[in-house]
Amino acid sequence: MIDGKIEGAAVHARATSGGFMAVRKILQYPKDEALLRKKSSKVKKVNDTVRNLVQDLTETLLSQPGAGLAAPQIGVHQRVVLVRFGQDEGEMQAPVALINPVILETGPVAKGFDGCLSMPGIITWDSMRPTWLRFRAQDEQGKAFTRRVDGADALVVHHEIDHLDGIFFLDRLSPDAQLYLSVETDEGEQLVPLNQLSR
Repeated sequence: MIDGKIEGAAVHARATSGGFMAVRKILQYPKDEALLRKKSSKVKKVNDTVRNLVQDLTETLLSQPGAGLAAPQIGVHQRVVLVRFGQDEGEMQAPVALINPVILETGPVAKGFDGCLSMPGIITWDSMRPTWLRFRAQDEQGKAFTRRVDGADALVVHHEIDHLDGIFFLDRLSPDAQLYLSVETDEGEQLVPLNQLSR
């Protein structure tokens, strides 16, 4: 999930302080579609291997302009996602790991913003997702918790859990959806409707 902000400073700080860097390659659509469509397996036990995966996801997410990242996006088909809450308040929080997340309840579906680090530069305001949801997951110690999220936070959680089931954001578009490509011009960043690119 893309948010439009780059969080490279935290990654740089860890690199210069001697921290281990584990930025992983993010699979891209459509080249890696077969891998992105593969369903992920439940984590049987939260151990150091899973915590190392969370660290890799954290480093990778913080190196990108994203609000969420799922393990299958880096080629690991385990039910682990990372999300950054707080978009509606304008201050994204530190990444939170959701291990074996399950959606328990959802609110009404509405159109909203969506984008994906596996499809960089392409965004829409026509993604059909719940306006709120309640989910259950495990944290990095294996402790179960439940949480309700609304607005942009609900969209991010829903988007990342979709990745665990091989569902891509293109599958959630409304029938009249418009996709846009972000391109750099002399005037700065411009959004070009994809149906206008061939004109």
